[in-house]
Amino acid sequence: MLQVNSVTSSDSTVTYGQKTLGQDDFLRLLVTQLKLQDPLKPLEEKEFIAQLAQFSALDGINRLTDEVRSLAVLAESQMWQNAGREAVDLIGKQVTITTPAEEVAGVVTGVRWFAGQPWVIVGDVAYELGQIHEGSLPTEEGETEDNNVR
Repeated sequence: MLQVNSVTSSDSTVTYGQKTLGQDDFLRLLVTQLKLQDPLKPLEEKEFIAQLAQFSALDGINRLTDEVRSLAVLAESQMWQNAGREAVDLIGKQVTITTPAEEVAGVVTGVRWFAGQPWVIVGDVAYELGQIHEGSLPTEEGETEDNNVR
């Protein structure tokens, strides 16, 4: 069975059974085709140039796709690192958290990671970082000093 990968695939190969064809194979086939062509009916070089240009474009698109994927992974990693830093920076701060059921106020005592995301601990309960809508620094007299958290 012949399987041809899509243009947006990151793999620039054609798979047939256990074998894989790549750019080197394409160039070998092109050279063989040139060697074996009928000298009385040569193929136009425009066709070869067009085929090579298409393959080069496909290869370039695949490399670009790989780079974009790498950047997306890096950006996501950076986003979670920043979220983690933000959560850690909230330790010791008075926050107000809004959940679907209630509004909770308290001091952040720790950070836990669930499913790759930082959650802050207020009391004995973990809350998503996105649920915090207000925060302040406790002062010595027990009052709070406004501090824009988000």
